[in-house]
Amino acid sequence: MRPILVFCLPAIGDFIRCHSAIQILAERFPEHPIDVVTSPLAAPLARLMPHIRKAWIVERHWNPGLGERARLARELRRENYQAAYMLTSSTKAGLVPWLAGIPERIGYPRELQFGIVNRLPAGWPKSFVAFGPRKTRLFEQVCAIAMLGERPADNVRLPQPKMMVPSEEVSAWRIRHGIDAARPALALYTSEFVNFRSWPAERFISVAKDHIRRGWSVWLVGGPREREAAAQLRIALPEAVDFTSTPDIADAMCQIAASTVFLGVDGGICHAAAALGGPCVLIFGSNRAYETGPVNDHVRFLEPPISTPSWIKDTNGVSEERVLAALAEAVAQARGPQGARTA
Repeated sequence: MRPILVFCLPAIGDFIRCHSAIQILAERFPEHPIDVVTSPLAAPLARLMPHIRKAWIVERHWNPGLGERARLARELRRENYQAAYMLTSSTKAGLVPWLAGIPERIGYPRELQFGIVNRLPAGWPKSFVAFGPRKTRLFEQVCAIAMLGERPADNVRLPQPKMMVPSEEVSAWRIRHGIDAARPALALYTSEFVNFRSWPAERFISVAKDHIRRGWSVWLVGGPREREAAAQLRIALPEAVDFTSTPDIADAMCQIAASTVFLGVDGGICHAAAALGGPCVLIFGSNRAYETGPVNDHVRFLEPPISTPSWIKDTNGVSEERVLAALAEAVAQARGPQGARTA
């Protein structure tokens, strides 16, 4: 069977949301291998996602020169792809399958790339506009492309993104870092404290100290953007382990998979934590969880009170008490009725 190529979005959170569409394609075309194209940052996550055979890499934001695009197109041509699903609306990305001669190039022509995209989902003109606070979410948009614009039946739910870290990788990670598997761990993802999406540093510190007093480990997870925030937290929390210098995003996935519960804010890493399936509590600003948050059912979202004006985007309205209660509930649910964490 000829393989299918899926052009995914480059940011980590957006790439993870594209996995919903990939699951739809895997169900519709079970005999066809599925490959993806994405950024160097997101590509290592592809091997953790069911149904993906391999990942092709382009520069983030689809900015390679014409020569680089032509080189990738030549490589793709040799793979004999039947169809390319364009989950990104970028014309620069759309040039690649066109140059590769892939017969079907499916997507919404938001940049008016008619001809480059030669198969349009039903109802495609509606993709140019969206009104109201409950506008179509990105995850729904990519699923609509995979379903060629067909609406799912009323009793059918769109698949949720899913990632799985092999247990042997988590065990090897624990051994490398001297992690005691019997000690519970709270993974904190703060983003940058100057970012309106974050939560006040003193509240993260208070929640972390509460867990440290009860014998927990506290892990600071993230990447380069979180290093300054992690350094600030460690002044007040010298016991915390700073993993924000992790060079490999796959290593970051082991950190989250090995933790007992994840507490974070809006950002790509929160989508990864949700897709990994462990206990997950996320703090969001007003009216943002629906639009930009993960769609996984087990995630607990905490937002400011509904009376908070919608134009106030920060997270100050979320109290420490609500966060501590949500963390305890998430852990209790994951452990199940017998008090032991489910496998």
